[in-house]
Amino acid sequence: MRIAVIRLKGSFSIGPDIKKTLTSFKLDRLYSCTLVVDNESTRGMLQTVKDFVAYGPVENDTISLLLLKRGKKGGKKLSQAEADKLAIEISSSGKKLSDHGVSPVFFLSPPQGGFGSRKTHVPFGPVGKNPQIAELISRMA
Repeated sequence: MRIAVIRLKGSFSIGPDIKKTLTSFKLDRLYSCTLVVDNESTRGMLQTVKDFVAYGPVENDTISLLLLKRGKKGGKKLSQAEADKLAIEISSSGKKLSDHGVSPVFFLSPPQGGFGSRKTHVPFGPVGKNPQIAELISRMA
């Protein structure tokens, strides 16, 4: 199972432990997204940065959408067939995107229709564990 993590807040007044965790996720820029493996250490890291990111489990079709719209392999965009094949391989195996030659970070745009309030957690805003992460990604890709 993969978890999508999207950085939604900037770098003003971030503590050093949060900054280090965001760097280890490779989320150095606003609206950057990465896919991580769901395990105990990742869940602990997500708990540290829950006020600055949106995260949630993603399915194959969401991974395929990310790869198709924002994925790059050697500086070139991926085709639909490549994106679907990679999405299945990524979700079923423990391999990383970089093992397949694809950039592990996706740079998204702000969502169509806006966020609502970015400062509040999930029922009223996108920050924290978000069960509608697939819908948010589709609006941002």
